[in-house]
Amino acid sequence: MFNSLKTSVTILLGLLLGLLVAAPLAWYGSRMGADTLQRNVWNALSAVQDRQQAMADQALKLQPLLESLGPVSNEDVFDDIQDQRSRLAGEASLTEKLGRVQRLEEALLRSERMWALAGGRSPHVRGAEPWQDYGRVWERQKRLLVREQKDLQDSVEEFDGLLVRFPVSALLAHRTFMGMINGLLGDAWGNTTFLARLSLDWVGYELRRFAALVGQQKPPDPPAWAGAPKAAVEDSYVEALSPLVFLADAPPPEDSYNELQFTREVSQNYADVELGQDKAVLENHDAPGAYTAVLPSPQKTVVYSSPN
Repeated sequence: MFNSLKTSVTILLGLLLGLLVAAPLAWYGSRMGADTLQRNVWNALSAVQDRQQAMADQALKLQPLLESLGPVSNEDVFDDIQDQRSRLAGEASLTEKLGRVQRLEEALLRSERMWALAGGRSPHVRGAEPWQDYGRVWERQKRLLVREQKDLQDSVEEFDGLLVRFPVSALLAHRTFMGMINGLLGDAWGNTTFLARLSLDWVGYELRRFAALVGQQKPPDPPAWAGAPKAAVEDSYVEALSPLVFLADAPPPEDSYNELQFTREVSQNYADVELGQDKAVLENHDAPGAYTAVLPSPQKTVVYSSPN
């Protein structure tokens, strides 16, 4: 019996020690993973921001170009581009920047719509070399923007996917290690103190009640406790990001297509070929036809003669 009790205590101590060692490692590892994914989002956002700023520079050149070719309507589009790009550069938080790149993209697409409408209304504008050159450069930039925005969307989805997985969701729901312990165990130290004080209070009440009954006096009122303490609500380590919705659509850039190589040659692993077992292969697969001698053929002539 003593050996069984000793084994049980050893197992419980091993589990407790393993929990004490694993909990800090899990807490630290979850934060490293969240920081890495958040850094990936920042890197993808930086690429999208640089691309949109370059396209904003190009879009602002469209206004004088259209004015030189004819009257321009909806000049507020270019004012909106200047406002959104300035706000994007001034934002510091990740959430605000993600919302700002979506609004700047919408303003850029409105300027593209103005360029297309100007060329559709006037053959003179559509045939102008500056108008065509602007479209070629814009198409290239837009293709790269769509690819970089897709990378940003994937990074945000990967980051949000980490926050909904257990136990990472529980580990990242608290900013400090003690906050995580209190959140998982429900304020263990506070509950232990509460139960100890409640037990002492009830023991004292029973003694006073017993003394009152012996002395034939009115028993005291039972202790009234509001309830067990609740763990303090702590801010989470990271917050989930809202899904991104981009409107631009374009084919991938030319360098994104994988080049396919076609060949008729059959690869052979010469390491498995044994000496003397090689098959004879004709160098000329199409053999020439049989020899045919050239025979002379009689020549047919026509003689025209007049009667004597």
